[in-house]
Amino acid sequence: MPGDVITRRGFMGLTLGAASTALTACARDSDPMTSVDAILAGTCEPPPPDGTCTVTAQDIEGPYYLPASPERSELDTVGDEGVALALSGVVTDASCTPLLDTIVEVWHADPSGAYDNSPTMNYRGWVRTGVEGIYAFTTLVPGRYLNGDTLRPSHIHFKVWRDGAPVLTSQIYFADDPQLDDDPWAEPARTVCLERDGEGVSAVFDITLA
Repeated sequence: MPGDVITRRGFMGLTLGAASTALTACARDSDPMTSVDAILAGTCEPPPPDGTCTVTAQDIEGPYYLPASPERSELDTVGDEGVALALSGVVTDASCTPLLDTIVEVWHADPSGAYDNSPTMNYRGWVRTGVEGIYAFTTLVPGRYLNGDTLRPSHIHFKVWRDGAPVLTSQIYFADDPQLDDDPWAEPARTVCLERDGEGVSAVFDITLA
């Protein structure tokens, strides 16, 4: 839960739990590719570095978190059709010092907007930062799904685990997604640009812990 204090050993213990076997069915976008096209058609430009590190805000965990994800950086394990996404960033403290040996865990919907709760745990995983505080995942751009009568924008959930510190639970969004304005949780500070990268796209999201 957000705000809990846990050690890395405690996190590892959580990963021993068994996942349920159901694929979560959501009411989804009828054409998931339209969100990627709309995002890439926008005018987003990453802000220039200003030498400061603002603590990353919490966001809702959502209903689809599972505590048994595997350690891996490649999240599309079944070869779905979609737009390849390279997501990376640096985890720092508020003084901009990179944080070594910090766990970054992510989970998100598949390109059609469904969450996988099966033992495969597709689009779920975690990595540990190195000496420069860097984390990196390769995956596919998540699809959108209905929250009530409104499509949620494409987003990636994440948790950050560090010894003796509160667990950060939040979400990453993509600038120029047409559903951002209607979403009650999306905020500019947690919105990143998608940039074309070969046949796919890339995004950079730096995380700052208190």
